[in-house]
Amino acid sequence: MSRFHQYYSDHLVAIHNGLRRELKHCLHTLPNTTQPASLTTTLRNILQFCRHLQGHHDLEEAVIFPAFAAVTDISHWSHSHKELDHTLDTIRKLAQQGIDQKGLEFSGQKATLVDELEKLSDIVLPHLRDEEDLSKPEETIKLWPTERDMRRAFPWMG
Repeated sequence: MSRFHQYYSDHLVAIHNGLRRELKHCLHTLPNTTQPASLTTTLRNILQFCRHLQGHHDLEEAVIFPAFAAVTDISHWSHSHKELDHTLDTIRKLAQQGIDQKGLEFSGQKATLVDELEKLSDIVLPHLRDEEDLSKPEETIKLWPTERDMRRAFPWMG
């Protein structure tokens, strides 16, 4: 195994851990936020998390998935990405409504937003684990046996 196989895995896990922390923070903060100003801040944080997750998702679709799809079956990843798209869209709309209302009279939608964040968690967390499992060095070395092969598959990694 090359250091590059390990680097790829470590890099992916670090990014995923950041997304996990943000999602956990959103799920913890939103239900406990009651003041309109604090709620607006929390909703902005949720939108920021959505941008981070969307950016990661878009990068995977454009770069990561094609590299893996060329050497193994990852069709199940595309299905969870479709669910992710729909749920993220719903979350963004609800959060923006709350921001537009300046956090006032948002209590009814807040419960719905919490439900959608939990739904997102149910989609995202298993998906991240699955990606990480396939990206472990002992797995990627089966797909790309040498560092040179790995660098060809992921030239953007340096």
